[in-house]
Amino acid sequence: MAVRPKALYQQVAAEMRRSIARGRWKPGEKIPTEDQLTVLYEVSRATIRQAVAELRNEGLLSVEQGRGTFVREPRREPDPVYVERTVFEHADGTFNGPGCWQHDETPTVYTVRLEDAPAAILRIDEGEAAYLVDRLITHKPTGARARHAMLLPMERIIGTALATDPNVLPAEAYAVLTATHGPIEFREGITARMPNPDENAALHVPDGTPVLITQRVTQTQDAAKRLMLETLTFGATGVHLTYTHRAVIGGS
Repeated sequence: MAVRPKALYQQVAAEMRRSIARGRWKPGEKIPTEDQLTVLYEVSRATIRQAVAELRNEGLLSVEQGRGTFVREPRREPDPVYVERTVFEHADGTFNGPGCWQHDETPTVYTVRLEDAPAAILRIDEGEAAYLVDRLITHKPTGARARHAMLLPMERIIGTALATDPNVLPAEAYAVLTATHGPIEFREGITARMPNPDENAALHVPDGTPVLITQRVTQTQDAAKRLMLETLTFGATGVHLTYTHRAVIGGS
């Protein structure tokens, strides 16, 4: 099979790429003008424009209107964020705490009426009363920010300490719900989407970066009652979610 030669603009792009790799054009430095590049490579303006466009798409060059074309600073990959999602119950009836997350700020507690989507997840009528405990948290090893929201339906916490003081960490809520409803288990789903402006600002998510959203339902082990819905939202880049799984006889 015949090997086709690269298009002329790709050959020019390759030469420009080498100039960057060898330090001839340094990060932050302005490269020669379009006219200078046409003379340097002995090609047309159209070819230069195609070559520059290819290197822009690769993230090697950036064009600043009225100033010229510059070599971009090397992109630093963010530190990996390892998020442990397994819940462990101890012999004394307590549960594992937040682990790598630091709860720096006082959470906000709202009394809300369940909207359609969370009501469907919790299998409770839309419009039922619930507490929403909303907090910003920080991943201690990397400083990554996340939003944690805990939705507690009133009819599931009547007569418990949560009914008078819902401002607790998830591990404390698990213990209270277990004492009230018996053994619990968790179901978790994960989705991704682009962040809204408020999330960009609060979570310090770079432009163009999606967010991961985990939704954990705490329920009785017979799945008869769904007791709490937690939502954790954070920037997706570099995130590794880890879970521990055990086989359950008769499980589904």
